[in-house]
Amino acid sequence: MQSAAEAGDQEQRIPRLAPGWDPSGLSLSPAEGFLLSRIDGRTPWAVLLEIGGLAPEEIEERLKRWTEEGILVLTEAVERAGDGPSPDPAEEAGTPEAVRVAVEYAIDADLDLAVDLQRRICEFDAALDQPYHALLGVDRDADTRAIKRAYFELSKQFHPDRYFRRNIGDYALRLDRIFKKIVEAYELLSDPATRAEIECSMLHSPPTPDPSAAVADASRSPKPRRSARRERLERLRRQFRIPDEVFAERRFKARQFFDAAIVSRHKQRWVEAAASMRLAIAFDPWCDEYRQAFGEVQARVHQVRAAELLEKAKGAWDDRARHDAMQLYEEALHYRPSDPEVNDRAAQLAIEMVELDRAREYAETACEVEPDVARYRVTLARVFRGQGLVEKARGVLKEALRLDPQDSQASEELESLRRRGLRRQRTGGKK
Repeated sequence: MQSAAEAGDQEQRIPRLAPGWDPSGLSLSPAEGFLLSRIDGRTPWAVLLEIGGLAPEEIEERLKRWTEEGILVLTEAVERAGDGPSPDPAEEAGTPEAVRVAVEYAIDADLDLAVDLQRRICEFDAALDQPYHALLGVDRDADTRAIKRAYFELSKQFHPDRYFRRNIGDYALRLDRIFKKIVEAYELLSDPATRAEIECSMLHSPPTPDPSAAVADASRSPKPRRSARRERLERLRRQFRIPDEVFAERRFKARQFFDAAIVSRHKQRWVEAAASMRLAIAFDPWCDEYRQAFGEVQARVHQVRAAELLEKAKGAWDDRARHDAMQLYEEALHYRPSDPEVNDRAAQLAIEMVELDRAREYAETACEVEPDVARYRVTLARVFRGQGLVEKARGVLKEALRLDPQDSQASEELESLRRRGLRRQRTGGKK
């Protein structure tokens, strides 16, 4: 049986991939793949137990098994402090070797996703434990407008709707996980109260177990070695330490709000559930369980809100109603930026409002997401025609008819362009 001293010593060692290890024969679950991506030759065993995405005992079991199987080797933490052997050059690259191996292992050329896009998805998925501002790619002091722009751009890349009807294999799970995390980051940073608490939590130490229990444990086993960096971090955290009784009260209130959120979620009252979860996070911003649940619930809130907005936008419009409907479409696209149907409807409305640049953006998005739907190309052709790009309009309509020879709208639009060309010939090029 492993002694306490041996266990403490092991927890301070750093797992790294064994040189020359071939991942081709290893079958990994998504959770195991995530854990493997965390093994970067820098992160100690003890830290992996906290950030590996599984229960600590499960992480412990897998790390031990992979070490016994020769997949991992352990190095002393002091080696990386300066006096040990030089690190593997692959570890010093921008992408850690463990992430690179896990990414390459996940690439599947038979999927309906470009290989470069697969790598982008895998690398983003492996970095979901970053601070929210880093995840969104904004400065720590970014304003709400910058956060919204970043969210919108990332949503266009990673929203699961964008890959609807494609064969994307396990990437469906990755995209779902990524999108929920993006929603979580956007919503919590956009709310001044939760943002303030989250930023404060980056300075304060997280809640700790009963100090008396920790003292008792320490008296029974030798104190494990700490790296100089971890010691400095602990000293910094102690400077901002919140009293334990305050932590206890905050955690109690957070659990009450979270329990209320679970009841609302069970009744599918998504907006109520999200509001209660926001409060739970505000009181206990260190709890990953609350944040993860909030991301899942908020994604459902987005679906419900988008459906409500689209229902409101239906109908025949006068000038004022068109303006109101366009605002509704734009808000719906905030929640579902890659929905081809919503983009197509917004493009058609923008054509009626003679806002052709706006219409072109929406129509091109619909065609990009669903390139095999003829009617989306008809809408894009109407935009090109309005912009005077007749040859582009004609080419898009021919492609629409290739996709659906029975599309009457495409045929009518193409015939209209033909008649327009004949009229211009008869009038010497004049309209």
